Amino acid sequence: MSNSVSNSIKTCADGVAMVLIFLAASPALVHAEEDHGRKVESHLQEAIKSGKENSTEGVVTHTEQAKRELIEQNKDHPYTHIQKPIYGEHEKAEHDKEIFEEMDEAIDEAKEGHTQEAVDAVERASVHLREKEQSK
Repeated sequence: MSNSVSNSIKTCADGVAMVLIFLAASPALVHAEEDHGRKVESHLQEAIKSGKENSTEGVVTHTEQAKRELIEQNKDHPYTHIQKPIYGEHEKAEHDKEIFEEMDEAIDEAKEGHTQEAVDAVERASVHLREKEQSK
C-alpha cells in the first residue's frame, strides 16, 4: 500500500512540474510571436520606403524578409491551416492568407519593375497585418 501511495505522489509531482514548465514557456511563446509580428511590420515599412525611393530591389528584399518572419510566426502559432473554411470564423488565418498573397504580388510587381504597384501591394499587406493583430 505504501508503494502505491508513493507512486501516486510521484505521479502528481510530475504533473505539477509539467504544468509549471508549460506556464513558464507560455510567455516566451507569446513574446516570440509578438517579436516576429514587429519584425514583419518593420520589414514591410522598409519595403514601402524602398519603393517610394524607386528601389525595386529593396522592395523585393524587405518583402521576402517579412515573409520569412511571418512564416516563423506561424511556426510558433499556426493560423494558416484552416480546418473548417468558414468565412469570419478564423480571422487571423484569413488575414495571414491575404498578407501572403499581397506580399507575393508585391514581389512579382517589383521584379517586373512596377514600383508603384509593388508599394500598393505592400501597403495592403501591412493593413492586413494590423487587422490580424487586432482580430481574435
